[in-house]
Amino acid sequence: MAKKNDTEGSRLYLDPVALLQGFILAQVLLLLLTIVLATLVYFSSWQASLGLLAALAHLGVLGGSVVAGWRCHKRAWLHGVVVGVAAFLVLSWLGYGDSPFVTWAWWNALLKMTMVAMLGGIFGGLFST
Repeated sequence: MAKKNDTEGSRLYLDPVALLQGFILAQVLLLLLTIVLATLVYFSSWQASLGLLAALAHLGVLGGSVVAGWRCHKRAWLHGVVVGVAAFLVLSWLGYGDSPFVTWAWWNALLKMTMVAMLGGIFGGLFST
């Protein structure tokens, strides 16, 4: 039942500014981590593994979802999930050539990214004032 002026209504509380800031920060973090990793690989004989690349991608999205959860006022976990899924879709669009939606590995990676982003949104919501 709705209260006066529909303050307790069943609306979806998504803050577009928080989502945009989280998404942009996730992309900037991914870019910076990529530049650092490329510099390390270029100037040394060390090779990056797939596990390290996945961990760095999760770290970048985690940072963006923490900011989204920190900047919003309600449902921080949902803001984190939206930022994580949006960042993953952009990465999939850039990384996969044909149709990424049909492979089990893609859906598994999306589920992992969603869980990491939800955790980041929750952490950000805990630190918000």
